[in-house]
Amino acid sequence: MSRFMKQLEYLAYRLAKPEDWDFKDPKYKDPSRPLPILYNYINFTYDRLIVENKIAITQDETAMCFNTGLQTPLDSDIYAYFVKNKRNPEKHKWYFIKFCDSSDRDLRKFAQLPDIAEYIENASDLVFDRKLLPIRVNYEHIIVDNKSRFDAVSKYEEHELRQILEGAIIRTQERVRRNYKIAIPQYYTDKQSGVSKIQLLLPLCLKNPQKADLALVVEKDGMAYVAKTVLPLDWAYMNSRRIVRPDADWITGI
Repeated sequence: MSRFMKQLEYLAYRLAKPEDWDFKDPKYKDPSRPLPILYNYINFTYDRLIVENKIAITQDETAMCFNTGLQTPLDSDIYAYFVKNKRNPEKHKWYFIKFCDSSDRDLRKFAQLPDIAEYIENASDLVFDRKLLPIRVNYEHIIVDNKSRFDAVSKYEEHELRQILEGAIIRTQERVRRNYKIAIPQYYTDKQSGVSKIQLLLPLCLKNPQKADLALVVEKDGMAYVAKTVLPLDWAYMNSRRIVRPDADWITGI
């Protein structure tokens, strides 16, 4: 096991506040890739910090660190610490050493410790605007392009799925009308345009009206919310955890 993966386990099980960083659905588990949600979170956070110019480098340029955004059980910030790569600097400038809290001796060489990543420019983007209901849905696109995700829940013919999906979205709209907090934000970057935006995740209950099977991804477009796609719950949780720990029960399977 690599140094990074050993340190990732240390971060998950000993250093940081307890969280479930693994997929729940067995079909998405990969023994060779433990803690996939945490792995994704750390890499996504680093990429965002690069954009925000929040990477700290020592004056002599021998070490680098960044704020993971995670904390210890006693609320100390946790950092990723690197040293200059002397063996193969052409490939990677920095060599990862460890995750550590703010009291670590190696962090004393930094004049100032870096801040956490920020994703939100407008707080209203995090709250579902009930005035924009109903959600607009291109059912052909949602069903045809995501048939395998629906099949993973249960097998339906496309005409059956259209009826089931219509009913599920109506129920979701009624739920979010009464409790806007069930909408969970995710940070999405369009690969073609490079534009980043906040999307919202909503529970989609296909079989049992009390239990989410998938997450419906909606995006504000002008004066409407448009359904963009559906995600397995594990993927939805991983995407949302990149920016905040979700506190809505439906996405954690509780």
